[in-house]
Amino acid sequence: MDSSQQIAHQSLKDEVLRKIGRNLLIFQQIEGLLKMILRDSRVQGYADELADNKEQRVNGIQRDMLGQLFQRYKDEILSSPDEEQQGPSDLHKPWICFSFKTTGDDDFYKRQCESHEMIREERNQLVHQFLPYWQPNSQEHLIVANDYLDEQREKILPVWEHLKSVYETFKQARQMHVSLLTSNEFGRQFELMWLQISPLVNLFRDIASRNDGVDGWVCLAYAGRLVHKSAPDDVANMKTRYGYGSFKKLLMALEGFEIFDKPLLNGKFRTFYRLRDINPHHSKNDSGRSRRILVITDINSPKNSASTQQDS
Repeated sequence: MDSSQQIAHQSLKDEVLRKIGRNLLIFQQIEGLLKMILRDSRVQGYADELADNKEQRVNGIQRDMLGQLFQRYKDEILSSPDEEQQGPSDLHKPWICFSFKTTGDDDFYKRQCESHEMIREERNQLVHQFLPYWQPNSQEHLIVANDYLDEQREKILPVWEHLKSVYETFKQARQMHVSLLTSNEFGRQFELMWLQISPLVNLFRDIASRNDGVDGWVCLAYAGRLVHKSAPDDVANMKTRYGYGSFKKLLMALEGFEIFDKPLLNGKFRTFYRLRDINPHHSKNDSGRSRRILVITDINSPKNSASTQQDS
């Protein structure tokens, strides 16, 4: 082999090495995109536990291998929004679930799963099974290796590009949700939801369901004495914890109760309350169900659609 052939051979060998690194970098970028999407794509739990739950999730995802990340992506991102966990059945304080999903038809789902399996197999082949291709003293084998690496790149690039678009869509959805969560309307709805499941309101609800008089009306003073006996600390700190200084104002702030002032002969009045929209076909326990705030954000793109759900 003369000097010019040696130079050409060395150049080809360097090119093969460069393309090995190039393809490995693409695989690492795919893994990085999966982790960035998954670490923030689902957060759920009671409001005061969200930070700890998020930290545990991020730590777990950082340890996941590529195959495990794709499985998470399939189970969480590609799953139907209808399959989202609705939270504990016995909610006793605000519970929040935020999730991000991409949706499509059966063909879209199938293509996604097939492309993920292809990436896993191609990465394993490059990392664990490429050695037979690497025969640096053989010009013929270097040409084969060079072509193989180019073909592999063409196969894996579309998956990388798709995940980049998903991540950009996710960032857009997250910004929209930040705007929502910091809005006055969300704050009002969240406060209302919390009040609906608060201990004092649950007591008033239970009393109304057990001691209803004519047309469901219950004397508020009578109910107040029972509530004070059952939850004296909440009553003593009602203004601080609930934002209202009287039982009447508290119940009037909610959508689940009706308030009625009955005039008395001495010119004063007696306040009654009842559960709103009493339906004899429904169990009275139905009125005690926790309110939920559901927000769905649809962001459509030509290739797929993305949706975010927030349930609290």
